[in-house]
Amino acid sequence: MRNLNSIIFAIIVISFFACETAVREKPINEYYDVESLIDKQSQLLAELQPKIEKSIEVDGKKEKDTMEFDSLGWKNELEVFKLADINKPTLFDAYEATEEKTSEGKIWRYTTEKPSLGVEYLHVYFDNDSSVTKLEARYHENNALYISERNFEIKFKKSDDLTVLDSYKIYGRQKIAMKDEVTFSIESEVVE
Repeated sequence: MRNLNSIIFAIIVISFFACETAVREKPINEYYDVESLIDKQSQLLAELQPKIEKSIEVDGKKEKDTMEFDSLGWKNELEVFKLADINKPTLFDAYEATEEKTSEGKIWRYTTEKPSLGVEYLHVYFDNDSSVTKLEARYHENNALYISERNFEIKFKKSDDLTVLDSYKIYGRQKIAMKDEVTFSIESEVVE
């Protein structure tokens, strides 16, 4: 009887640790935290106060301007990139995460077979020092009122041991019910 109790106890302990290990193998923080990155960049850019050259094109009509932002301006300017954040409890285990080694560093790719999630893919590029160099993502929304597709690209550079935003681009299309489709692109580059 004593051996049976020892065996049952051992099975319970092994089962507990097996479950514990399975949970640790794929934690939510495996997904890259885009929201945190954008918040840090907003704060950093508010401190550095660079100018940006911004080009906007809507259905072939172009505008170009040089701008400066305060802290609230940077927060508002970069807020749209938070749409690419998949690091949410509701999305746990919804994306397949893969890593590709390159001569420049590595790429983390997050993809899903469920277009209803919004973010179709997120790619995070790192240099050999594990600093982020680029983000790419596609956000898709489809409902009875409209269809919207936005492609994001953000590039970073190193400046005085800091990783700071260098340029960003948003392009895509939007189709509202009973209206023509609108194509757009926004390109901005940080200039000192």
